[in-house]
Amino acid sequence: SKLRLTMETPSVVFGNIGSWAAQLITEAGGKVVSIKDVTGAIKNSNGIDIAKLMKHSAENRGIKGFDGGDAVDPTLLLTEECDVLIPAALGGVINKDNADAIKAKYIIEAVNHPTDPEATRFGQRRAC
Repeated sequence: SKLRLTMETPSVVFGNIGSWAAQLITEAGGKVVSIKDVTGAIKNSNGIDIAKLMKHSAENRGIKGFDGGDAVDPTLLLTEECDVLIPAALGGVINKDNADAIKAKYIIEAVNHPTDPEATRFGQRRAC
């Protein structure tokens, strides 16, 4: 299974919640295929080496420039096909403007209100 981990944490490099989620998923045998933070976004369909990414992020204050994945447009990560999407920092990243386009089979909300009320209603309709 592929996992898309989405992080947008402007005040914490690589994100506290998102980095822990990525570590735990990797340790459990999962594969994280894309990540974003305030500095940029990366994707690697074969899986991102989370330990290397964490080291890079600590040394460079963000994931930008990490050579273990391809730089991608951060605005597209929410809508790419994946098994699991984890919004792990900012509230309101899933909203009425992008909820229709999200292709994730599952969304794990790892932050306070990453999905606004209108988008939540869309998800409830889609799940029925």
